[in-house]
Amino acid sequence: MERRPSGTRTWLIVVGVLLVAGVAAFFIGRAVGHGAGAQEAADAKARLQSAQTQIKSLRSAKQLLSADVWTYRAAVALDNRNFGVANDAVASVVASLNGVDASAAGLDSESLASVKTEAAGVRISVATNLQTQRTQLIRLADDIAALSGSSANVRGHD
Repeated sequence: MERRPSGTRTWLIVVGVLLVAGVAAFFIGRAVGHGAGAQEAADAKARLQSAQTQIKSLRSAKQLLSADVWTYRAAVALDNRNFGVANDAVASVVASLNGVDASAAGLDSESLASVKTEAAGVRISVATNLQTQRTQLIRLADDIAALSGSSANVRGHD
């Protein structure tokens, strides 16, 4: 006579197989989920780096625009014969230009260095004829605006 497994024994085997299958499914799911999570983390890291690069670029552009504004403020103060205020504005121009990161702004570092040297060389002094100093400030403003324009052209292509 052939012996058949009892009903309890069959259920224990089925439960055991289901338990092993469940544990296997858990670990397979965890491995797949971990892979997807790693990809999401890599994508987020790439987006963060891109955002940080854009922030540096925008900060440098802001510094260029700030330097331009300070140059015109110096010119206006000169016209009003506020020589101390004009010198303070020129110092702010230099400080703003020092805050520009040429590579982040997409600028030629030699051009930026040239404008920084030009700005550092501006000295406002008490004089009866202000034309030479005014011309120097307007030329500096034009050079800063040219840098700003080339920086905007580079950012516009990103």
